[in-house]
Amino acid sequence: MTLEKKDILVIGHKGANAIAPENTLMAFKKAIELKADMVEFDIYKTKDGEIVIIHDSDTLSITGVHGLIKDMTLEEIKKLDAGEGEKIPTLLELIKIAKEKVCLQIEIKTSGLLEKLIKIMKEENLVNTSIVSSFAFGELVKLKKLEPKIKLGVLLSTDLVRVPQIKRKILKAADKKFYSIHPNYNIADKEIVDFAHKNNLKVNVWTVNDKDVMERLIELGVDGIITDDISMANELLGRVT
Repeated sequence: MTLEKKDILVIGHKGANAIAPENTLMAFKKAIELKADMVEFDIYKTKDGEIVIIHDSDTLSITGVHGLIKDMTLEEIKKLDAGEGEKIPTLLELIKIAKEKVCLQIEIKTSGLLEKLIKIMKEENLVNTSIVSSFAFGELVKLKKLEPKIKLGVLLSTDLVRVPQIKRKILKAADKKFYSIHPNYNIADKEIVDFAHKNNLKVNVWTVNDKDVMERLIELGVDGIITDDISMANELLGRVT
C-alpha cells in the first residue's frame, strides 16, 4: 500500500447512516466501531442558542413532525424521535462520545452560530483536529477572521461543471488560506484534484457509495472520501475493520 493510499481519510456521512438513523449518536457510535477517520454532519442553532446536529433546517424529514430548528428550544427538539428511538443530538453530546476516537467534519448550513461554534471547539480542544465546511463561502471567510487556526473546507456543488469555474473556486479558497475543497464526486477528476493539490488544498469528495467510483477516486489521490459505506471504503483501502 502506498503512503498516499494509507493516508486517505474515510469520512462517515451523517455518521454510519447506512446502518443507523442519520446524524444520531447511534450512527456516530457505529461509525467509530467501523473505524471511520472522521464523521461528517450538519449543524443548526436552536431558538435558545444550542447547536444541534441535523441535515435540514426543518425536523419533518427526520422525525415526521414539522418544525424549524431556529424556532424550537432544545427541550422541544429532544421530544422528537429521530428514528429507532434516537434523539436529535447536540454538538456537545457528539463530542463526548467522539473525543480521541474519531475526528469531526462540521458543515455549517446557517448563519449566526460561528461564535458559539468557535467557543465549543476551543473549549473542547478541537481546533487542530476538525474541519469546518460550508457551501457558504462568506461564512467560512467570517470564521477564518474570527479564528484563523480552524481548518476550513469549501463545498463545491454539483452545478459547478465547467473546469474554469471550479478552478476559480479553488483559487479563491487558496487565496483565503482554506484547508480543503469538498467537491461532489462527479466533478472530481485528475485535473481538478491536481490543481487543488498544486494550490495546497486537500480534496475531500462527497458522497461516494459506488465501488467503481470510489476506486477511481482513490487512484486519483483524493485526501478524503465522504461515504455512507464506511466498510467498503476501508476494504478498498486495504484496512482491516
